[in-house]
Amino acid sequence: MSKLWAVKHRPSLDEIVGQDKVLDAIPSMGHMIFHSPEAGTGKTSLANALAERYDFVIHTFNASSKKTRGIEFVEEELLPMSRTGNWKQVFLLDEADQLTASAQSALKGVIENATGYFILTCNDLSKISTWLQSRCRVLHFKPIADSDMKDRLTIIAGKEGVEITDTQLDLIIEANKGDLRSAINCLQAYAGMENGDKFLHSLLDDDFQPNLFLTMVFREKDYEEAYKCIVGFDPRRSVRRVFLHAVDSNARVASKLAVIDASVTAERDLIAGVEPTIVIANFVRMCLDA
Repeated sequence: MSKLWAVKHRPSLDEIVGQDKVLDAIPSMGHMIFHSPEAGTGKTSLANALAERYDFVIHTFNASSKKTRGIEFVEEELLPMSRTGNWKQVFLLDEADQLTASAQSALKGVIENATGYFILTCNDLSKISTWLQSRCRVLHFKPIADSDMKDRLTIIAGKEGVEITDTQLDLIIEANKGDLRSAINCLQAYAGMENGDKFLHSLLDDDFQPNLFLTMVFREKDYEEAYKCIVGFDPRRSVRRVFLHAVDSNARVASKLAVIDASVTAERDLIAGVEPTIVIANFVRMCLDA
C-alpha cells in the first residue's frame, strides 16, 4: 500500500486548521498536554509541526501498547533518552492516558530533570495524574469545523490529482464529522475505488459496526463473533468500512496489512462473482491471520 496521505500530507505549523485558540496559547516550547475526547483533531500533527518549526528531533511513542504503557518503558527507555543534554528534542507520548499509574509516577521524575520537552496527547484527561497536569500546559482541542476540513481536503485532492466534486467532499465530511485524519483516509480510499461515488454513499450507513468487528478480530481473536458482526450486511460496503477503520486505528502494522490484503482479496472475489458468504468468511479468516 502507498504511504497514508494523512502522514504524507502532515501539515506544517502554518497549515494547522481548526485550532486557532490552541495555537495562540503556545508562545514557545514547553511541556504540554494536548487533550481532545475526539480523534483526528490534530494533536499529533501539531506536535510534529512544532518540532519541525523549532528544528527539534521528535521521538514518538504510543502509550496504548503493552510495551510502552508501563514503568519499565519510562525508566529504561525514556529516562536515558531524556538525559543526553540535548534540549532540541521532543518526546511525544500519544495516548498518554493509557499509561499505568506507576508509569505516570515515574514520568514525574523524568520530566523534572529532562533535557528536552514532553508533549502528551490524551482523550481522557481525568486519567492523567494531577501532578503531570500541573507541570504541563494543558491545551484542549476541538473537532475540526466542516469548512476547515473541506479546505484541507481540497488542497490534498489537488496535490494528488484527485477529481472530486463539492457534493462528494460533503459526503466525506458528513461521514467523518470533526475527524480530519479519518476524512483524509476516506479521500485516499475514494481515490483508489472504481466506483468512488457509491463508496462515499455507503459510508453513511450506520447499521454495520466496523469498530466492533475489529475488536473481535484484533483483540478477542474470535472468528465466530467477528463473522456474526459482518454477515448479513452489504459485503462490499462492509469490507470497505472495515478497511477505512483499520487504517485509521492504532492496531499493529501487521494487523493493518492483514486487513488491507483481506479487503483487496474480498473486492476481487466479489467482482469475480464468488458467493458473498464465502467471500466474507474468507475475509474474516484473513483478517485474523495477523
